[in-house]
Amino acid sequence: MTVSAPASAVRTHTRPRLFTPGPVEIPIRILRAMSQVPPHHRTDVFRATYQAVTRDLAWLHETAGEVLMLAASGTGAMEACVVNLLAPGEKALTIVGGKFGERWANIGKAYGVPNEVVTVEWGRAVDPGEVEKRLAADPAITTVFATQSETSTGALHDVRALAQVTRGKGRRLVVDAITGVGVHPLPQDAWGVDVVVTGSQKGLMAPPGIATVSLAPWALDAIEGARLPRFYFDLRKARKSLPAGESAFTPAVSLIFAVQEALAMMKEEGLANVHQRHARLAAATRAGAQALGFTLFAKSPANSVTAIEPPAGVDASAVIKRLREVHGITVAGGQDHMKGKMLRIGHMGAYDLSDIYVLLGALEECVGACGRPASGATEAARRAWEAA
Repeated sequence: MTVSAPASAVRTHTRPRLFTPGPVEIPIRILRAMSQVPPHHRTDVFRATYQAVTRDLAWLHETAGEVLMLAASGTGAMEACVVNLLAPGEKALTIVGGKFGERWANIGKAYGVPNEVVTVEWGRAVDPGEVEKRLAADPAITTVFATQSETSTGALHDVRALAQVTRGKGRRLVVDAITGVGVHPLPQDAWGVDVVVTGSQKGLMAPPGIATVSLAPWALDAIEGARLPRFYFDLRKARKSLPAGESAFTPAVSLIFAVQEALAMMKEEGLANVHQRHARLAAATRAGAQALGFTLFAKSPANSVTAIEPPAGVDASAVIKRLREVHGITVAGGQDHMKGKMLRIGHMGAYDLSDIYVLLGALEECVGACGRPASGATEAARRAWEAA
């Protein structure tokens, strides 16, 4: 009698692969850059590095303003925006179409910010007209908090259209682009976006631990004056230290070297090419998954994360487990009411078409193992890649 090897035995010889919504796989170049012996952060050598990285971050954001780095996750940058941009009693409008839109609302709630919420069905993009209507009805609202790529649903929101609304109404727009920057176009100055936040572990291809706040030229003074309580996340301190190439508090030195190398890789590829490659990766993933019987969850899908629902009779959790245990591939599941009902596949960073082939081949095997044999995923992916 032949006994099949347990999943753990198969996995022993399998290279672990990350296709999560973050952190993403870290390219070897970045790992090498990060492995150097870190200099002390109050030296001329590191000051020069710090200044170079902030200049390149401004290039990435396409802004003539300032980009401030914090030793924190992306949520730290979100909290920094709330406490530095709002004075006590000022009212906000928050767009909530998933877990990370909810995070904006929850941060505001923690600080007692009066807050209006535009609720969007999960998987759909907000209607800019609804935002315009809400702003017209309530002149007390000073700031709109939005999300570009909603990681929990795989949906993309139209930041450019939102900025047209907020600029036209004289309100401030703050965008969580943590899974947007380095993936989707978001030319901050050209689109008129006041403030953009991101984190190191998504499109920047580095480990978690650095958060950034990008202030457009006209928004530089928005952090001044009486604001909500702030100390570590007081952006005035970060801005004051920046010209000297220093941070207000101890920076994440090794991670800054990682981000520096990531930005160098992006500059070598060209920003437009980075955006186009991510569009092709997303198109290939969507097409391949649909060929296997999966359904796209997002009605306006992002290029950072593909959210898919399995074919009838296939359990999403079983697929996720088998991908990990048999193929060494980690993807994410659904959150809240979508827990156990979807897969979320991240393809931000240095991925190429061959990586998508690996993922889809494994996904094809898992679907067959779950009793729904299907084929044609890689061919569908190839056609979509070439057409995108």
